[in-house]
Amino acid sequence: MTRGNSICGGEVESLTKDIVASLDVGTANTRCVIAEVDQKGDVHVIGMSSRPSVGMRKGLIIDLEANALCIKETISFAERMAGTTVSSVYVGLSPLHAALQGSRGMVAVLGDKHEVSPEDVERAIQAAKMISLPPNREVLDIISKQYIVDGYGGLKDPVRMVGMRLELEALLVVGNLTALSNLRRSVDRAGYGSDGFVLKPLALGELMLSEDERELGVLLCDVGASATELSYFEEGTLRSIGVLPIGGASVTNDLALGLRTSTPTAERLKIENDWFGQTEEKVVDLSAYGHVESKRISSKAFVEIIEPRYEELFKMLRQQAKDLSNHDVIPAGIVLTGGVAKTKGFAGLAKRYIPNPVRVSLDTYGAVDDPGYNAAVGIITYVLSRSAYVAGQRSQRRGSSSGLVARVKGFLKDFWE
Repeated sequence: MTRGNSICGGEVESLTKDIVASLDVGTANTRCVIAEVDQKGDVHVIGMSSRPSVGMRKGLIIDLEANALCIKETISFAERMAGTTVSSVYVGLSPLHAALQGSRGMVAVLGDKHEVSPEDVERAIQAAKMISLPPNREVLDIISKQYIVDGYGGLKDPVRMVGMRLELEALLVVGNLTALSNLRRSVDRAGYGSDGFVLKPLALGELMLSEDERELGVLLCDVGASATELSYFEEGTLRSIGVLPIGGASVTNDLALGLRTSTPTAERLKIENDWFGQTEEKVVDLSAYGHVESKRISSKAFVEIIEPRYEELFKMLRQQAKDLSNHDVIPAGIVLTGGVAKTKGFAGLAKRYIPNPVRVSLDTYGAVDDPGYNAAVGIITYVLSRSAYVAGQRSQRRGSSSGLVARVKGFLKDFWE
């Protein structure tokens, strides 16, 4: 696979190998997925691995050597499962280290009889990327909002249309160079190359949201350990991103401190019990959740500790939803995902504070009961949907990748059964 620094342009370069690997380095866990693409363009996931992250804090690398070793162990285990090796990986990028910047590209149509050609589209993309950036920023990707031919806008695919002038209205994915450099260095120190960075909301949105949701307007909320990553989609494309500095670890820490127990015990207690809104008080023994000795706590004490932190999260989310979408009520609602979304009663509690339709998506695309893999799987589908390697598939800028996503889901299921 050709080594590179980003997925700039409308398409990923044609893949020169039939093995594609993704890496998702999070605050809590580091995950790798390896997929094989056959001659028909069908995608088979052949290896997956997850390890607790080391050398990370609040989405930042704080110990390069420790983080590199963690990455190496994660990829190596996935390689052993796959029965093959990889030389490089596509790396997921958090919105914490990225921003979306509007841009516009305009070119003269040079095609025969002024018919827009793929080459004209590519020149418009390159023109849109030609912007001045601060020295600590790097363009990683481009998201097409609409094409305009001689003033006629709203076009998704202008190829073969007739006109004199082609314009592209787009959003550029711009990454923080310091964070990118450290992540590249960590992957390099692990002994692998970086094929490029994929903004995780793009990967998750394509995998987890329906075309109708992305068209009408939907907010995807990935509730992680240290932060909640937000991405708003409308008219089929990503429109805005944001990050809330609160995640599941804050809730777990509050519970551990309040009950004077260990973090693993607090995490199990948080995930497995839904005591919100119940009138009947219950009593449980923490030893059943891993506490070293018998200790009884009430459901009332649990709720009094945990609900204020969730209330803080949902109130922040409500305001951010309005800011990112410019809607008081988002048409297709809010989709909650991530490890914290597994908490029993999470969706019901969210509906108390958020004046939008809310659903929790815990799809895992296989028998692995862990939505934490979704970003790594989504990176694979995103890369392949934009690659000329996949037979019969059009690039994202020129068509839907829903067929590819469905095939990946199917092969994941086959892989684990």
